Amino acid sequence: MGRLTGKRALVTGGSSGIGREVAKAFAAEGAAVAVGGRDVERTQATVDAITAAGGTAIAVIGDVSDVAGAEDVVAKAAAGLGGLDSLVNNAGIDAIEWMPVADWDIAEFDRIIATNLRGPFLVAKFAIPHLLAAGGGSIVNMSSVCAITVWAGDCGYDISKAGLNMLSDHLAVEYGPQGIRSNTLMPGVIRTELHESVMEAMDDGRAFERELLSRHPIGRFGAVDEVADACVFLCADEAGFLTGANISIDGAYSRV
Repeated sequence: MGRLTGKRALVTGGSSGIGREVAKAFAAEGAAVAVGGRDVERTQATVDAITAAGGTAIAVIGDVSDVAGAEDVVAKAAAGLGGLDSLVNNAGIDAIEWMPVADWDIAEFDRIIATNLRGPFLVAKFAIPHLLAAGGGSIVNMSSVCAITVWAGDCGYDISKAGLNMLSDHLAVEYGPQGIRSNTLMPGVIRTELHESVMEAMDDGRAFERELLSRHPIGRFGAVDEVADACVFLCADEAGFLTGANISIDGAYSRV
């Protein structure tokens, strides 16, 4: 039996990168997974990979930064799986062009906050009644080392992730008595499609990548499966007393 056998999980941002690996890891551990995403083809590709490996998964398409979209994603996930026991708020974006605060485009700032902070708030809001109906459950919010460090020029992303940490703390305190646990994972740089696209889009992307690497005392970037494994643990019964934690999974990036 897998560690998540019998669990029903919604993973947002499951069409690629960390979210795809989390969805696959949950299914491999026995969970039925609703894979949330905006891109129909890429989200379905995650579902197909899970079912091909013998797992159970459905696709739920929608924009979680939108009220109606978030409510619909949660409703379809709960209906398709027969309820929810776990939520992984993973959907997130970053800016390609970084600049000092006074030079930031307001619409770009709003776009990042909407996806990275408003979206998890909305999904949690609509998912909580389903978790309560199941007798409790686990929420994992995918934050970032940027929630507790500052990279000059990337204020929108940093602020969104710092806010996500506080949202997660509120969920832990307010719903702990009703059996819902809430934690954040704060990855350092993880090799994903998003990471590669950002590096390619920058004029000095590879030089910047070397600078990023120098900030990881462990001497390498993280892998998506390492983050997925941490998510599995946080949603498994063995983590039953772990809640309200903001966990760095960053190769000691945040300690230098």
